[in-house]
Amino acid sequence: MLIYVPLGVAALAWASLGQGRSAWSLAAPGLDRGYPERLAISLALGAVLAWGVVAITPILVERTAWARGLHRELRPLVESLTTRSIVLLALSSGIAEELFFRGAMQPVIGIWWTSLIFAALHSGPKWALVAWSAWAFVMGLLFGWIFEYTGVLAGPILAHVWINQRNLTYMRRH
Repeated sequence: MLIYVPLGVAALAWASLGQGRSAWSLAAPGLDRGYPERLAISLALGAVLAWGVVAITPILVERTAWARGLHRELRPLVESLTTRSIVLLALSSGIAEELFFRGAMQPVIGIWWTSLIFAALHSGPKWALVAWSAWAFVMGLLFGWIFEYTGVLAGPILAHVWINQRNLTYMRRH
């Protein structure tokens, strides 16, 4: 968890160097609405994404070899975490990663490269973790799309935190 504070600070610093732009929001040329409406749409899209991912996770673990393998590899890392630790990990990782990848990096290098780097950093030495990288790439694209569409980072943060909290809890219990 200690990595997430410096990551969040780096994101805010990087974004502030980008000609006064914010890591929290951008103009959304495709969505011609005021900030309150874009915020509401971002949060709604984030909630729908999170709900869908959390709902499908147990089904994937039950029915697909790649999800079962990933679950087996990651479970030892979370089985001893307390509920409080899971909540703190979900909050810190979701906020810092979204600030860094979507808020600071994506406006500079684009959604595809940002998602690829996000995926590469969600990897490991074992074959089962390739599935984690692929999953992270898809999730990076979805989080990135919400940010591109609305220009507001709140929805991707909500989705990322919710998904991490629920899936870490699921992984710990099953």
